[in-house]
Amino acid sequence: MSSSKYETQNKDVAFNKEGEPQVAVDGFRQVLEMLRIADPAFRESLLKRLAARDRQLAADLRRDLNNL
Repeated sequence: MSSSKYETQNKDVAFNKEGEPQVAVDGFRQVLEMLRIADPAFRESLLKRLAARDRQLAADLRRDLNNL
């Protein structure tokens, strides 16, 4: 039995100091998935507004969306 109160077969799981498993979050990937399933007009509106603040991020998201 492991020293943690949680058992897992996944050796890549990290635990906090209380012994609870930590969930890895890939925010960029999650944003891509949300944009991918969004209504095309809404997606385009979001990307245009984002480009007004961060042109490079918007370009990266567009590129990665096209590669999904």
